[in-house]
This record gives sequence, structure tokens and C-alpha cells, in this order.
Amino acid sequence: MALITNQVVSDQLALIRLLFAGKLSFIDFYTTSLPYTSTFIFGCALIIIVFVSCHTGKKNDFTLVDKIWPTITVSCTINYIIHGYLVFNQLNSRLLLLLAIQTCWTYHLMELFARRGGYSGVEDHRWAVVLRDLKDNQVQLILFSFAYVSFFQPLMLINNSLPELKLYDAGSVPLSPRDWFYLGLIAGLVGFEYLCDTYVQEYQVAKAIYLKDKTLTKDYTEQELQRGFCTRGPFAFSRHANFCTEQFIWLAHYLYGASFDSSWLNWTLVGPATFFLFVCSSAGFTEAISASRYPEYMVYREKVPFLLPLPWKRWTEAKA
Repeated sequence: MALITNQVVSDQLALIRLLFAGKLSFIDFYTTSLPYTSTFIFGCALIIIVFVSCHTGKKNDFTLVDKIWPTITVSCTINYIIHGYLVFNQLNSRLLLLLAIQTCWTYHLMELFARRGGYSGVEDHRWAVVLRDLKDNQVQLILFSFAYVSFFQPLMLINNSLPELKLYDAGSVPLSPRDWFYLGLIAGLVGFEYLCDTYVQEYQVAKAIYLKDKTLTKDYTEQELQRGFCTRGPFAFSRHANFCTEQFIWLAHYLYGASFDSSWLNWTLVGPATFFLFVCSSAGFTEAISASRYPEYMVYREKVPFLLPLPWKRWTEAKA
């Protein structure tokens, strides 16, 4: 896929106009347009669906993107595979292998979301804080629901797949040790993210049991459970070990795609870079809530790095 220029954008917009004017069949549009064009149309449809979900039903539901979060990027990968098959009459082995890893990642995040009650009506506690000051101002609420929830989030997740366009272009290049290195790296990072999330989930379950009847489980001490947040395993080295790992997953995607490009720095970096800024702001907001809830969190912040682990900074559990 060539560098995006004004002419390329103009050509794609012309194809879109022909499609919606009924002068071009969908299959002809699909196979003559760039693979990202149909993905972008999917993103625009998603923007409308999410915005409607925010303002219909018994209450404003701002969690639709949360519910389908991991499936959005996977859908883009599937689209690139189908597009490549129809255009080149062959399946892209790299994208197929990447899809298998992404499917495991998707299952893990959706299963984790389900365990936290996300599919049964339990909202992320951060939404209550965000919407608290907006619920009495309908104009601000509508602007927030459109600009951030409906527009920014879906397009951000779709753009995470931008580096895969380099793999799309390299579809005819035979697999090599380079491919297995990056695929192994991404798979390993997905596995480590699962480990990080498991630490948090086990801690939250142990804390809930302790708060209910003061029972200690999973070898946790009373001191740890009273603290209110997980400091074990990877979280002794990074305050947001799962977020950090997620960043490395998409950075590995970018490096994988860039390895087939003439330069290690190319325009597809906009996807992972935007996601990095989003995660940093989201983690910062989460920390503000944690600091207001847990007195010892400020001590934790001083001793443990924000995202990237540093050898000389870690949490050491004080003896009771």
C-alpha cells in the first residue's frame, strides 16, 4: 500500500461516492479500493452505532466500545485477509498466523470483561467518575459521547491495524525466520498480558473474600489486602504492567510491518502512537482515582515506575 497522498485520498473518495450513488457494485468497490478504505467505512458505521447506543435505551450506555473492544481490530485483520484473497486470489499467510494470535488475545480480553460483569450490566468504575460532572449538562454530554466515545475510540482501535497493511503488501513474500521471530514475540506478549491480568483478577477476588468475612486466600497477607491494590508479580515492577504489555503488543505489530518497509519509520506508526497516548491518559486517570481511594498508593507511585520497568525501582513488601 503506497504512501497516503492527496491523490490517493481523492481516488478513494471518488470510489466511495460511486458506491453510494449506486454506480458501482459493492464487490467492485471492495476489490478496486484500498484495503483500508472498506475498513474506514466500517469504522464510520461503528461511529454511528456507538453514538446511538449512548443515547438510547433506559440509560445512557457508554460501554458499547468496551464490550466489543478487542473484536474491532481483529475484524480489520479479517477484512485485510478477505480483501487480499479476492484481489490476489491467495490467502496471506502472515495475516492468518497473526489472526490466530489475535483471536487468543480477543478471547482473553472478552473473557476478562465478562468475569468483571461487563456483559451483565456492571460498568467500569471510571465511567461513573467521568459522567458525574456531565450528566447535568446535555450539550457537554453529547459532545463527549460523539467526540471521544463514538468517534475517537473506534477509529483509534481501527488504526491499530495500520501496520498490518505492510504485511498485506508482503503477501507474496515467502515466510522466513523474521516472521517467526515477530509472531513468536507477539504471542509471548499476549501470554504475558494474560499473566498480568491474572495477577490483578486473583488479587481482586482475594480482596473481595477478605472484605466479606476476613478470610485470607492465595497466600495474601492482611496487610496486602487492606492496601486495596495489587503489588505482586509484574506489578512490583510496573504500576500498569498489563497496559505496558499491551503497548508492546502493538509496537511489535508495527515493527513486524516496518521490517518489510524501506524504512523503520513510516506512516503506519500513527496507529500505535495514538493508542500509546490514549493508554497513558487512561492510566493517569485511573491513578488519580486509586490515589483518592487508597492512602498507600502515593507510596507505591514513588517506588514503582508508571509503565516501563526500571531495574533499580521495584516494590518490596514490608514485613508485618
